[in-house]
Amino acid sequence: MIVIDAEKCVRDGFCVQACPVNLIKMDGSSVPEEVEGAADRCIRCGHCVDVCPINALDNALTPAGDYLPVPEDLPDADAMENLLISRRSARAFRKKPIAREQLERLLEMARRAPTASNAQKLSWTMIQDPERLNRVRELSLEWMGTDPSRERYMEAARQGRDVILRDATALAVVHGPADYFWTAIDGTLALTYMELLAATMGLGTCWAGLITFASTAVPDLLPVLGVPEGNKVGGAIMLGHPRLKHRLIPPRNAARVTWL
Repeated sequence: MIVIDAEKCVRDGFCVQACPVNLIKMDGSSVPEEVEGAADRCIRCGHCVDVCPINALDNALTPAGDYLPVPEDLPDADAMENLLISRRSARAFRKKPIAREQLERLLEMARRAPTASNAQKLSWTMIQDPERLNRVRELSLEWMGTDPSRERYMEAARQGRDVILRDATALAVVHGPADYFWTAIDGTLALTYMELLAATMGLGTCWAGLITFASTAVPDLLPVLGVPEGNKVGGAIMLGHPRLKHRLIPPRNAARVTWL
């Protein structure tokens, strides 16, 4: 699995230090080598390849030729902070579809989000079809109508407001194996990557918590969301062109921190 160019290798041991599951060993000043059974235990994180400063190492499971260079024009702390504090949930969307290439770009970013032990078990459904979106509304509203605590939503729906999708023109649904412990957490991280990039593209997002909740109680909703048997929803967000522009940053509760 691990191939090292002995002539180029400077024996710095970076690859040994980088491997999170201890699959590379180094005896003194010798060239690093993989341990027995490494190929069966490798999580394909790629750290062993990308930390080598002289490109002396390759991994057959994550070939060096498939890597991308780290961009040099990264945002500084101030720019990143500005993005994070200005991001707002959009709950009113224009009836204008999002371009396919923009949705593909969002999905490409979402797949780069970290997953537990680099499992990468997530799958996606991107729903744009108006009839399917309407069916998602109907099934979610039927479920919500059985819960007295959500009467305020039902009253708004009876008044003609779309409380399920907020008139969004797209719904991104992330799902993973039902028996995979990290589906919801991995999904949340991926959706966060997606919504942050969407904010830089002038698109609006809103977490579809009601749909996520309904998916656990209404079996008929899962196939409508494109979730196959054996999988569960890890989260969903509405996507669209926002109808309103937020001009201020509202206050938030102070952080509750225990310093130890």
